[in-house]
Amino acid sequence: MSSVQRFLVQEGERTGQAIELTHFPFTFGRARECDVVLDTSAISRLHARCTRDGLNVYLEDLGSRNGTFLNGQRLPAHTPQRLRAGDAVSLAQACSWVFDDPATTVQIAPAQWARLGLALDPMAGTVTVGGQAFDPPLSPNQFALLALLCANEGRVVSRAEIATGVWGAGVPVSDETLDALVSRLRKRLHAADPTHEYLITRRGFGLLFQNR
Repeated sequence: MSSVQRFLVQEGERTGQAIELTHFPFTFGRARECDVVLDTSAISRLHARCTRDGLNVYLEDLGSRNGTFLNGQRLPAHTPQRLRAGDAVSLAQACSWVFDDPATTVQIAPAQWARLGLALDPMAGTVTVGGQAFDPPLSPNQFALLALLCANEGRVVSRAEIATGVWGAGVPVSDETLDALVSRLRKRLHAADPTHEYLITRRGFGLLFQNR
């Protein structure tokens, strides 16, 4: 297991690819001198950066035009926010990442997840219910949807957020396509644990994930 803190991409075919935070500050933007160059007009030249204080990693918006989002909430400019394992991050809603912190996962997750019905490991790309891994594994889009919902547990995730988080910003997604994905994921979860409803639909608002 890598000990490097990193982001895991949650965008279509790129789902699971890692952006390793090998040094700090670590910058994101359209400018070529950034550590990660995002070549789209929605991203500002110097859009955001990560810094570290001891073991803690912080995300800071650098006054970008279209914003930096943490778990669906736009960050105030020049105000570093601490990242925690499983946090969903988006820059200008043009990308969808999940923060992975191996140190936090090792120290906290086993004791916490022991009481939960469902456990998702974004680094390994696995999902277990009651300690049993999904077989066959979830499809990339099903995994991306579940990872987004888990990262926002207890909060209603809008259909627009789901479309961006799974298929990427600017990709047209029909209601039928989104509903079919939700239905397939719900059936897989029900088959694994028919005694609990993990996905709750809030009609007119979006989808809510609730673990045991």
